[in-house]
Amino acid sequence: MRKILLLAIAWCLCFTAMAQGRTVTGKVTAAEDGTVLPGVSVVIKGTTTGTVTDANGSYTLLIPEGGTILSFSFIGLKAQEVEIGNRAVIDVQMTNDVTQLSEIVVTGYSETSQRNLVSAIGSVGSQSLQNVALTDVSQMLQGRAAGVQSASGTGQPGAVQSIRIRGTSTLTSGQGPLYVIDGIPVTSGDLTQGGGNAANTASPGGTNDVLASINPNDIESVTILKDAAATSLYGSRGGNGVVLITTKRGKSGDSSITARAQFGVTIPNMGHFKVMNGQQDWTYERDVLALSGTPQNVIDQMRPESKLDSAYNWVDAAFRTGKTSNYEIQTQGGDNKTRFFVSGGVYSQDGTLIHSDFKRYSMRANLDHRVNEKLDISLNMNVSYTDQNNARAGSDFASPLAGSFTTTPLQNPINPNTGKYFIGSEYNYIGFTGDNFLYSSDRNYVRNNTLRSLGKVALGYEITKDIKFTQTLGVDLIQIREKNWFDPTTNDGAPTNGQLIMAQNQDLTLTSQSKLAGGWTIGEKHNLDALAIMEVQKNTSSQFASTGTGFASPQLQTLNSAALPQGVAGSDTGYSFLSYIGQANYNYSDKYFLTASFRRDGSSRFGADNRFANFWSLGTSWRVIDEEFMKGSNTFSDLKLRASYGTAGNANILVGGTVSNFPSLELYGFGPAYNGQPGSQPSQIANPKLTWEQSTTLNIGVDVGIFHDRIRATVDAYNKISESLLLSVPVSSTSGFTTALRNIGRVRNHGIEGTLSTVNVEGAVRWTTDFNITINRSKILELPDGADIIDPNVAGQLFRQGQPLNSFYLRQWAGVNPADGTPLWRTADGGTTGSYAAATRFIVGNSQPRFMGGFNNTVTYKGFTLSVFFYYALGHQIYNQSRSFMEDDGARFGWNHLVTAGEDYWKKPGDIVSRPKPINGGNNSSSSPSSRYIENGSYLRLRNVLLSYSLPTNVLGTSAFRGARVYVQAQNLLTWTKYSGFDPEIDASGSEFFRYPVGKSVTGGIELTF
Repeated sequence: MRKILLLAIAWCLCFTAMAQGRTVTGKVTAAEDGTVLPGVSVVIKGTTTGTVTDANGSYTLLIPEGGTILSFSFIGLKAQEVEIGNRAVIDVQMTNDVTQLSEIVVTGYSETSQRNLVSAIGSVGSQSLQNVALTDVSQMLQGRAAGVQSASGTGQPGAVQSIRIRGTSTLTSGQGPLYVIDGIPVTSGDLTQGGGNAANTASPGGTNDVLASINPNDIESVTILKDAAATSLYGSRGGNGVVLITTKRGKSGDSSITARAQFGVTIPNMGHFKVMNGQQDWTYERDVLALSGTPQNVIDQMRPESKLDSAYNWVDAAFRTGKTSNYEIQTQGGDNKTRFFVSGGVYSQDGTLIHSDFKRYSMRANLDHRVNEKLDISLNMNVSYTDQNNARAGSDFASPLAGSFTTTPLQNPINPNTGKYFIGSEYNYIGFTGDNFLYSSDRNYVRNNTLRSLGKVALGYEITKDIKFTQTLGVDLIQIREKNWFDPTTNDGAPTNGQLIMAQNQDLTLTSQSKLAGGWTIGEKHNLDALAIMEVQKNTSSQFASTGTGFASPQLQTLNSAALPQGVAGSDTGYSFLSYIGQANYNYSDKYFLTASFRRDGSSRFGADNRFANFWSLGTSWRVIDEEFMKGSNTFSDLKLRASYGTAGNANILVGGTVSNFPSLELYGFGPAYNGQPGSQPSQIANPKLTWEQSTTLNIGVDVGIFHDRIRATVDAYNKISESLLLSVPVSSTSGFTTALRNIGRVRNHGIEGTLSTVNVEGAVRWTTDFNITINRSKILELPDGADIIDPNVAGQLFRQGQPLNSFYLRQWAGVNPADGTPLWRTADGGTTGSYAAATRFIVGNSQPRFMGGFNNTVTYKGFTLSVFFYYALGHQIYNQSRSFMEDDGARFGWNHLVTAGEDYWKKPGDIVSRPKPINGGNNSSSSPSSRYIENGSYLRLRNVLLSYSLPTNVLGTSAFRGARVYVQAQNLLTWTKYSGFDPEIDASGSEFFRYPVGKSVTGGIELTF
């Protein structure tokens, strides 16, 4: 009886197991080298039932009744489907899919595949962003994507980077792109008050970029939207292009931890800007005095040989080798229901100029959770704190930048009477500023502290299998504290017995996005997907600044210690956007694609008569490679034609160089007071018709792959017209104003972009090349009454109808009169004149490169990788204003001078030379602004060299480590240029005046994953 009972139980268990399914096990390995693959997703096709492989690449899965196919997938590997049949063990080998990572493209409000894309975009992956010794992701875009110009206006760590996409599309409004992080438009740029300039006119020097608060190692990819089919989805803010930043997210599989440590140095780089040493300066200034008619005995008194005993190198004292360090830890993992990515890091960079540095403390947490088959939730959170010390600008006595180059090397910083630093006001100190920056810059400082909290939560619900609703809420909070101190013992602080400027800034942006998206297949060949979005964004910003003077001690650096309040300023402002967005994508037979988008924007910034505007685009593509007549091609592996046309706008209005949220309103200022009573006065004339600048873009492109994608190329041609430009135009003075903001003017940018990627060698050694080029031409098509407008933001430039933007408008240098060594300039009739006032101004150059791009070679062998990246910009000019101050023909006698100032100058009648006769006090305005200081700005730069080694999996064996990588890399190693200044890498202004030079850096690091 007992045996019968046991048999019955066993039979029941077998029956239950058969009813519930059976177990399949297996191992997943790499086809190339047989290494195990942890974290591979194994799912029963048509269900949500699945698992992931463990650290040994193994998996175990219970197969329910009806399960017939297993799907294996992992990012970077080709997905596989395997029939289960009667097998209990299923081992799989997976191969690399080099195209998969580029297949999915983030387009802002949605994602699409590279195959279906109709837009012109540029993409930069995480491999180009990781471990680069730069503070800001914007700096890392230089040369990586066609059509994008990225340049640094300063070497100050944490400073704003200038970004232009397909040229400059506006004259006086904001020219930078819109930044979108994980789908949310965010604030960018410099939000500081200039060290409290709202309360005081003192200049702090340096800038602060809120984008520097984001750790580049947390970024998965950067996508640049360029044509209307992509930018029109951002309507009134997409006219200057859009930069989409996507951060890293967790992947299903065993949890992993990655730790990074990086350390390096940054070396000062002065380019060709070389100043005289003591001997050269002494010899040159004695000659200047002699040519000025100074008696020899006076020359010996003014520049005795004993001066050489106190010779000093001020440049070496102002600059240093800066240190860079970065320590961070990341962890990620999850399963089919929950995935996470968490990181934390500390980044520190010393500037090459003394008393300039940047520190960033950052934390990020990205979470994705699938509640059930219909409901999912995701969370993005980034919190960072930055601490920035800025080197003072050249307008301050304490500036080590201007002081180091201009202070005569015949002056020693040590006072022989005291054995301490000169303050600069002593009778026996001959520094040109009356200040010794080695004394004052150690005491006077500008500090910015920025706390940024950037977060997003999204809730998604699948209404049906084809339609999903997503509600997203985003928060971007920026808080900045500025402190600007002038020590009472320094010349900057002495007149007020010390001065302290404190400023507080808060910027809060709230964003709500309600999105309905769906996709359908109709029949076998018709595919349609669409989305509809309502987006609301509200920004509030407040600023406060206060100044106090008179401090009993330099140690008392708080406002309550000030004897006298000097100024208080504050403001509250804000704006709102309400947007309705729609997009539909249709394709027939996966060969013919059509995209249509529409956005209606409303903004509080614009006039009551034009509060809303419509933006739209149409795009199409044809996958020629999939046609029957291409099936037999042995040459082409891909061929696609694209075209798009549409509109976008620019709502970033600048008034007086700052963003204005109320440009259409009649405004009154309530700052003035009379007899202690508050008063007001009109400050802005109303314009209820004011509206967006609008751009219309036509783009035609082709994507080509040949020889099994060993060669891939993309070419885009575009024509972009920007109109209704926002310009201040003259109005009748009877209105109480002389100018008013109006929509008037048109600008054109057109050009060609090309990218080329090749696999030159494939095998144990793999060598790839990536090249891109941008050719852009701009032209001002229309100005009010056709009249010239002097550029209010850049000295020496103008806007002229029929001419390109950023044109230099200066008197044209004609050389030196050989008879007497005086300067000459061109006149309108083709002649020359020795009178600066009588000379004619001409357009003498342009600061926009005619050609620019990047060129990268990558070689891999086993675990070794060598990458060499070049950047180039050609065919533009730079106005070297620094040279005009230091190659000035004696105008600034007593300063230091460029080495070139002592070469090839006029000494006697008949000399044919390039420089006029140097005279104490200057020679007939020879150093005044003119084309004399316009130089060729073309350059080729070895931007980045990277050498890394990754330990193979079989070496790591069964240890806790999944990966180990060591690397060394260098930035800005070599630059080939004829430009004589600090650095030809310059922003769109094209003007350089004692600019903080960008240094060369070398860093090494280690990366461990376990």
